[in-house]
Amino acid sequence: MVSVMIQSSRIAAAAPHRVNFIPDLLELRAAELGARRRTLQRGQSVDIPDGECCVLIVIKGMLSVVTPTVDGKEAFLSDVRPGEMVGEAFALGNDSVPLAVTAVEQTEVWALRRTAYLRALSSVPEFTVAAMDAMCRRQCRTNLRMAESVTMHVADRLAAELLRLAQSSADGDHIDDLPTHRELAVRIASHREAVTKELSRLERVGAIRRKGHRLALVGPSWSKDAL
Repeated sequence: MVSVMIQSSRIAAAAPHRVNFIPDLLELRAAELGARRRTLQRGQSVDIPDGECCVLIVIKGMLSVVTPTVDGKEAFLSDVRPGEMVGEAFALGNDSVPLAVTAVEQTEVWALRRTAYLRALSSVPEFTVAAMDAMCRRQCRTNLRMAESVTMHVADRLAAELLRLAQSSADGDHIDDLPTHRELAVRIASHREAVTKELSRLERVGAIRRKGHRLALVGPSWSKDAL
């Protein structure tokens, strides 16, 4: 039911932070570095760059990042989790790919202008190392998604995505606020109809249980030990 390849998804999602937590560094030096704290409500979107800030660093919550395609569709790029950032490419002068950032849940962030971000990179070594670590962790997830897109069927890509989303829960086996079927389809490069069909199948065989926006992963097939 759940592909063996999902084991790498679970391990990647659960990887611990290895260096200083960027939001903690900014908490201590916010005024010096020109960081501004913002709260984004669930569903609130920000275009990057938006004129006020260039880089968003997540304190708590989660952001979803997409970019528009030439045919008017959306291509999912990455989630941005606590300690990670989005917009750093713009700060470094690489502005060819516009980004639309949406809060998956209520999310607190540090917002930095380009000059502030570059000043932090050049003057605070701990920030530089933490920023590199955060970018590498996000890139590893992006690489994993790329591998999934060419080696896994829609059903397995959806299962891997559900596992990733469940990592934010305390027990790792439920999703408190399931994205819409359309949002899930964008995340796994599929179509809403295919997501709806597969979720219905998983519910029918007892692999998931839904109540409102909450979804629980049910049974040993979702367990890392069973993969």
